[in-house]
Amino acid sequence: MKLPDAILAKTLARFDSLIADGRDILTSAQDVAPSTHRNRTTGEVVQIGKGYKKLDTERFVEWRTKTATLLALVVPKGHVHREAVEELTKLQEAHQLLQQAVSLLRGVKDDLENGFLNDMAAAIEAEIACDYMGQAEQLLAESHLGKFDHVPAAVLGGAVLENTLRKLCDQQQPPIVRTAPNGTYKTLAPLIDDLKKAGVFNEAKAKQLRAWADIRNLAAHGEFTQFKRGDVEAMISGINNFLADHLK
Repeated sequence: MKLPDAILAKTLARFDSLIADGRDILTSAQDVAPSTHRNRTTGEVVQIGKGYKKLDTERFVEWRTKTATLLALVVPKGHVHREAVEELTKLQEAHQLLQQAVSLLRGVKDDLENGFLNDMAAAIEAEIACDYMGQAEQLLAESHLGKFDHVPAAVLGGAVLENTLRKLCDQQQPPIVRTAPNGTYKTLAPLIDDLKKAGVFNEAKAKQLRAWADIRNLAAHGEFTQFKRGDVEAMISGINNFLADHLK
C-alpha cells in the first residue's frame, strides 16, 4: 500500500541522505598502488596484483548497515529487488561493489517515488472500492426524500466496508484470521474488534464502524424504518474517509 505523504517524504529524504553518503565514500576512497617485488637475480621490479581504491572501513560499515535497514523496510518480500537487499548485509568492502549498491539504492528510491513498490493488487482494490462508493453516492443523489431509496446505498456501502476490513486483516503481521472457529466468515463486528485490538484504529473509530455496520445490517434485513436517509449520508461520507485513511 502507498505510504502516507509525511512518511513517504521522510523515507525519500533518507534515501537522498544515504545516496549522498555513499557517493562521498566513493569519492574519498584512497588510491592504493599495486605491490611490487624485486627479482633478486635480475634486479627487475615486478608488479604483484593490481592497485585498488581503499574505502573508509568505518564509514562503509555504517553506511551498509543504515542502507540495509532502510531497504529491508521499503522493499516487500517477494519483490524482484528483495534478494539484492538481503545480500546487501554481506556487501564486501570494495569500491566497485559500493558503486553497484549506490545504484541499487537510487533505483529503489525511483521505484518508490513513482509508486512502483506499491502493492498492485491493493491499488486495484482501492480503485474498485472507490468506484463502488461512487455508485453508492449516485444512488443517494438519485433517490427521493420520504422513500426508502437510500437503502441500496447503505447495503452497497456496507459491503465495501466489510471487504475493506477483510483486506486490512490480511495486511497485518501476522495476518488476522478472517474466519470464526466454526469455519464461517466473521461478520463486521468481530472484524472491527480484531482490528482494534491489533492497533489499526482506536476505540472511537471502532465505535463509528460499529454504527455503520448496524445500518448495513438493518438495511440487509429489511428494517428500513430503523434508520434515516441522513444516517446513510453520514455513513457513506464516513466510509469514504475511512478508505482514504486505510486503503491507499
